[in-house]
Amino acid sequence: MSWRWISLAALLAALVIGYGALVERRTAPVTSSEAPPQPGYYLKDAIITETHADGSMKMQLAARRIEQQPQDGSFILSAVHADYFQAPEREWTLSARSGFIPGDSRVLNLQGDVELRPANTAGGAFLRTETMAIDTEKNIAYSTDSPVTIRFGQHAMIVNSFTADLSTEKIRLEAAKGRYEPQ
Repeated sequence: MSWRWISLAALLAALVIGYGALVERRTAPVTSSEAPPQPGYYLKDAIITETHADGSMKMQLAARRIEQQPQDGSFILSAVHADYFQAPEREWTLSARSGFIPGDSRVLNLQGDVELRPANTAGGAFLRTETMAIDTEKNIAYSTDSPVTIRFGQHAMIVNSFTADLSTEKIRLEAAKGRYEPQ
């Protein structure tokens, strides 16, 4: 009788082990045929030149680092300096601590000590803010969410927002407060 119990126990153990192996095989992890996301690229001390259709200079952008984000194709820039050419008589210089260009976009978003000034002006006119965007297709610069200081000669204005057409040099200001500072 003891051999019967041993045989029955061995049979039950074999069934439990077999069932466990069968369940393990069914819950094996499914492997994906998709490749993992590839890392984006980055450039150090980069200079990027953009030209008009006729080959003339449109913009020369220099940055300490430009990093492409593979998830959405956007770019992150640090220590940005750009020369923006619209015509021989309309050249602009801009600088900022950092910048961002969304994927599939021509808008350059700048942040941190942003400064825009005409390159050919000796009068010291400039525009300074913490955040600004430039639509490089429409040649429009505009404030995003910070006050803007505009200085020309001895005059300064602080405005809540602005829109500047870089082709015609026309600026639209909102909620301006001005002051005169003698030199």
